[in-house]
Amino acid sequence: MVFAIGITIYYQWDCAGFYKVSPCVASVETEILSQVSDIITSPPNDDMYKTLKERLINIFSDSEERRLKKLLQDVELGDKRLSMLLRQMQDLAGNRVGDELLRSLWLQRLPTQMQAILTTSSDDLNKLSIMADKIADVTSGSEICSNHVKTKVPKTSTANDCISNLQAQISELSLKIDRMSQFRRSRSMSRRNNYRARSASRKDQMCWYHFRFRENAKKCVPPCSYKQEN
Repeated sequence: MVFAIGITIYYQWDCAGFYKVSPCVASVETEILSQVSDIITSPPNDDMYKTLKERLINIFSDSEERRLKKLLQDVELGDKRLSMLLRQMQDLAGNRVGDELLRSLWLQRLPTQMQAILTTSSDDLNKLSIMADKIADVTSGSEICSNHVKTKVPKTSTANDCISNLQAQISELSLKIDRMSQFRRSRSMSRRNNYRARSASRKDQMCWYHFRFRENAKKCVPPCSYKQEN
């Protein structure tokens, strides 16, 4: 009896609007269907499609407060094109946000270099977004080249630093060697002068034998003052 009633209800619903509802129900995921399972299992007598649509909109559509929060906080550029970011922000803003505020919010999410270029333009937002895409397309290649060069700069800089350090060390070693050579020459000259002075002193006073052995000297080589003293 219950089965017969179910068939009768289904048949009436089919005639009323099944073909309109069926594609909608078939395209909805299981998780979402759980939110409208009561409507599907106990369909209303009037306008099944409208009832489903209103339920899904009420559950899953963002409130105005949530849209503004996304617009102010959650929307990021990521890997999107600049014009796509603007479209997303326009959809979230609706008619609740003025163009100037939306323009400011959009520019804040762009790269710093792009902000400096676009801030001076007086074009409307749509033209500005197209210009931004073109600038991004043109600069993307140069940025890649720039990044490639930047990766090499530290290596070159490091090599130059190493060379500079080596040159400084070599210069310092050369200076030390020069100082040591000068010191050795100075000591050598001092020794020679001392020897000559001693030699001259010995010649002026006494011979080597008397200078060395005094009165025990067995020999004497003139001139010798020791001999003269005695």
